Amino acid sequence: MRVRRYLALAFSAAMVAGAAVPAAAAEPAWRLASIPQSKATSNLWDVAAVDARNAWAVGFEGYHPDQQYTTGDPMMLRWNGIRWSRTSLPVVQGRVSFQRVAASSARDVWVQGAPWSPDGNVTLVWRYNGRTWTEVPYPPGATPGTLSIHDLSVVDGRAWLVGRHGNTPVFHEWTGSSWQEHQPPAECVTGGGIVNFCTINAVKAFAPDDVWAAGHGMWNGHSGPLLFHWNGTAWRTVQVGLNQQQVTLRSLDGTSSSDIWAVGDGGGMGSANVVVRGDGTTWQTVGGLNTPATPAVAVGTNGTPWVIGRFPLASFSSHGPAGWTTTPAPAPPGSFGTNYNAIAAVPGTNRLIAVGYADLPGTSPLRLQAVIAEYSAR
Repeated sequence: MRVRRYLALAFSAAMVAGAAVPAAAAEPAWRLASIPQSKATSNLWDVAAVDARNAWAVGFEGYHPDQQYTTGDPMMLRWNGIRWSRTSLPVVQGRVSFQRVAASSARDVWVQGAPWSPDGNVTLVWRYNGRTWTEVPYPPGATPGTLSIHDLSVVDGRAWLVGRHGNTPVFHEWTGSSWQEHQPPAECVTGGGIVNFCTINAVKAFAPDDVWAAGHGMWNGHSGPLLFHWNGTAWRTVQVGLNQQQVTLRSLDGTSSSDIWAVGDGGGMGSANVVVRGDGTTWQTVGGLNTPATPAVAVGTNGTPWVIGRFPLASFSSHGPAGWTTTPAPAPPGSFGTNYNAIAAVPGTNRLIAVGYADLPGTSPLRLQAVIAEYSAR
């Protein structure tokens, strides 16, 4: 289960830190948000914002590591322009964790989740119309199996789910009335006696005929991080000039398809990171970021990218004319291990929101509590 892996990561981060990281050490612009108390263990996986008065953060709470299939409830918080508060939840059956959230407006919000199950992955999808939540039947994920959804994006009433089904990359689009499965690029399928392979970790939809995804690809003559582009008809691979690099792109964002940032890493505490920027046609590597684990990026309204760092301590890094500036991420008083999973820019503002978890000191086994950090440029 992914939660067990992140519990282990939290413990590793705590050992590296070795001491409390006081919130006062962070740049004043980043601060912990006041959020409703949650039941440990709690964690926020993802966040989405559509304007200054509407944002959603999703995850789970009440999870006990020694009761991994019988504990854990979905958790959703909403920002109304003034405060974070609990909000209405979709109707769920059994124990469920919310994993991804995306929105194109306050009346078009999507959440993807899954039940805690030892039998295999099950994907559940819900949609909010501004008044009520409705489950959107997702046939490919209705029964336990090897389907694993990694990200969700929404534009103009169309939702995209990406991930993998066994070793096959998945691109599923909600067309407004049904799910449509799109074929992966030819390089990503087996052919000619050589096993070709692609991973899809993230997706960002700018328009129904302009969707980008990020991950990794391997075939004869290429092995390294990749982008993928949907033009309304087919997906194609987009090489970013990093062949034979043992890293994968994990997140991407941008103000438009002509200004895209993508980040990734090698998947380990001591691995290298990768940052690329492009205009949809040409790509350049942006070096100088000394953070080995980079799970997420968000690009603000002013075009400034912010990257989450995980090791040796949680951090936020922004890029400007002088290069990278890294700020220690805020942590609750007394905690010594904090991780942020996702970050989102609030359209039309100078604000960013990051979500994740911090350890609860003195708990054994290690327990976690959900946290939200907010940034507002001066």
